[in-house]
Amino acid sequence: MSNSPTSPHEQRSAANQSGSLLPFVLAVAVLVAMLYGGWKWWQVRQFQLARSKELPASQLRIPLTNFELTERSGEPFRSAEMRGKVWVASYFFSSCIGTCLTVNENIARLNRRPELAKVTWVSITCDPDNDSLEVLRNYAKRWEADPKRWLFCRGDFEYTKGVARGMNIALAMKLHSDHAVVIDRTGTVRGLFDATSRYECERMQALLSECLAEDPPAEAPAAETIDPIDTSI
Repeated sequence: MSNSPTSPHEQRSAANQSGSLLPFVLAVAVLVAMLYGGWKWWQVRQFQLARSKELPASQLRIPLTNFELTERSGEPFRSAEMRGKVWVASYFFSSCIGTCLTVNENIARLNRRPELAKVTWVSITCDPDNDSLEVLRNYAKRWEADPKRWLFCRGDFEYTKGVARGMNIALAMKLHSDHAVVIDRTGTVRGLFDATSRYECERMQALLSECLAEDPPAEAPAAETIDPIDTSI
């Protein structure tokens, strides 16, 4: 038995059906890609959250090595001068349009809370090549940051990596952890919290209130003494 030839009409019909299916196939492919990307993002976020909550107790009380950076005003920021105060360090870069915005939005929200009025926020750039003092000043204006309570600092990148390492934070150029680091009146790291998470920020506020209620240390070391930061690793 021989097959009958396909008529031009049937050929056009098959082509039209194939063409009409193409947008549907592409839409399904895009949807699958988005779902997969969202699932992988969720996995990464859950890993980061679990890691922040599962830090060993020994790592939550890290004596901070003294360091010095430059604040947006051009004045030096010396960690030794923060002794007796409760403060929070975080990392960002001004051209970031991703998690940096969420981190700083949450910091701005916490900064407005009257019960945290005595907390100092210290945001440190991981892109000093582009984040000049002028850029930092303009960036601070964006957040209406009080220059006495929310500081924006920069320093040599390798040195800044050493500062972050001393807080148990990994840092690379334009790449950073989203953790905020709570430092108590004795200059000790008391906790790391995912600053992109509202839940984690509430947990951080509870710890900040606890630290604010603690007595300041009896004596403060000389502010001029700046311990070297190891940049060899």
